[in-house]
Amino acid sequence: LYMFDAPSGEFVQVAKEVALTVVEVGKYEYYMNVASNDRSFTSQVIEPEMNAVFNHDHGSLIWNYFDQNRAYSFSMVTVDAKHYEALHQGMTRAAYETLNQESWNKATVASQDYILDAYEEDVDMLPEPEMWASDEEDEEYEEEEEVEEEDDEEEDEDEDEESDKEEDEESDEDEIDKIFNRAPGSQGVKTSREVETESESESESESESESEDESEGESGAESGAGADTGSGAAKNSKLAVGYKHGRSFVVRGSRIGVFRHTDGDEIVFDTSINHVDDTRGREFTPSTMMLHEQDSALVLQDAQRPNELFKMDLEYGKVVEEWRVHEDVPTVAVAPTTKYAQMTGDRTLVGLSHNMLYRIDPRLRDNMIVQDQQQAYVTKSHFTTAAATESGAVAVGSAKGEIRLFDRLGVRAKTVLPALGEPILGIDVTSDGRYVVATCKTYLLLVDTKLPDDANGRTGFMKAFPQAQKPAPKRLQLKPEHVVYMGAPISFTPAKFNQAPDAQGSEKTIVTSTGPFVVTWNLRRVLGTGRGDAYHIKQYQDTVVADNFRFGQDRSIVVTLPNDVQSVKRSQLAKPTRESLMIRSSGSLL
Repeated sequence: LYMFDAPSGEFVQVAKEVALTVVEVGKYEYYMNVASNDRSFTSQVIEPEMNAVFNHDHGSLIWNYFDQNRAYSFSMVTVDAKHYEALHQGMTRAAYETLNQESWNKATVASQDYILDAYEEDVDMLPEPEMWASDEEDEEYEEEEEVEEEDDEEEDEDEDEESDKEEDEESDEDEIDKIFNRAPGSQGVKTSREVETESESESESESESESEDESEGESGAESGAGADTGSGAAKNSKLAVGYKHGRSFVVRGSRIGVFRHTDGDEIVFDTSINHVDDTRGREFTPSTMMLHEQDSALVLQDAQRPNELFKMDLEYGKVVEEWRVHEDVPTVAVAPTTKYAQMTGDRTLVGLSHNMLYRIDPRLRDNMIVQDQQQAYVTKSHFTTAAATESGAVAVGSAKGEIRLFDRLGVRAKTVLPALGEPILGIDVTSDGRYVVATCKTYLLLVDTKLPDDANGRTGFMKAFPQAQKPAPKRLQLKPEHVVYMGAPISFTPAKFNQAPDAQGSEKTIVTSTGPFVVTWNLRRVLGTGRGDAYHIKQYQDTVVADNFRFGQDRSIVVTLPNDVQSVKRSQLAKPTRESLMIRSSGSLL
């Protein structure tokens, strides 16, 4: 058993031999206990916040544990492959039953294999598309990563040599007590004051200087947006990135801020729509916002009135139409009918209720659901989110964790991918439908929908996967040891691919955020290495509430904070380090 020591950045052995047991304490409720003959190390509920990572090649499990003050990371290495398989299957089964509240034995063998693959770090995926000829920007990006990895390896070798020279005579028990009892220090995000203090020292890091630049930009954007200053003031909550005129829109209470992108990939405040009112003058806070009809309108929703949608004319800055979709069908989410429908004059859109997928046509009276383009399920499927390909195929996620792939509206799903158990908070799909990324609270699930050995190159949108050939999903998650530095459980915002309307198969980067951190994954790198933990990250001075790439490229990312909107170049995100993930106190890392 090893425990991650934040100051040294290494896993330290705390016991040579331990037993890990999974205990059922109630119906579908499990605890994981780790103990040696002499002491108990941890006892915790099996839940998503554990951020568990299984690695078959190393026969290991790495996970997080949180107390009231800080985060910890443990690593356990099994004695042989037999014990690893028992650990992997036992923990996966307990997690499945906890989240789904049903027996593992109810899942088919194919579903069980799919779920086991999803929980393992080193599962191979199909090769990347041949059309992805490396461009210069991506080659430079990957070369920088290789240099950084070589530097890290050299540093690790130096540290190993030093540690070999200094023998530690303390017992295993003393070592773990030492780590547990070390003062955790203050966890959080760098303040501008702390950054200014650090900038005076010669050892200032790149990430710290970037934080200082951010703090300088925040005040101008905040005042420009006309932000309230009281303790009960509204905060930024929603983001919509436009393709036309280089505009982005941010919801702030019952206001909408309009921001303009410059040629230098910066973003500046332009104007604001100060009151979002329906056609009867009733003010509301939009819970959903989607650009529509060549960016000439916004489709809005009020959470208090789920059966209605509102069309805001952006030329006049006011709601001009109210759409009562259906008297008895509350809409839980909307999406464009195709990947880039917002660039067209298409007035229709995709709607979701808890158990129905349908097309909404605002030109219809009374019932705006197109009757021959709806698909209802008898039992509640708990749909939560949807996204469309450029051809109009639709991926739908649910609160159960299932992913359904429809080739068009009005028919049953061609493919249903099993639920891992965690609710899907957001979903996105590449324009050609090859890749789907689903956002859960503590990880992203990347699915290659290409049918194996299919001569026509079809995907799961077009034809159901053979029962024994479900795709191998890839969990994209943060390393548990990095979470130790971050000091809080992961809570991802809906992940997005970059948008590439002019080139098929050109979505190559994924962006999301958790707490004050923006995170990106290079899709080529994930597919090429099979690693879901190869990501770049940047810390901000406040919680990131929404993020997305600037339309049509992946060089810059629009980042929405509670009281600010910024644009950051993707090149400014870097491999996570102690300096970039945790704050400094008294000039030294804690």
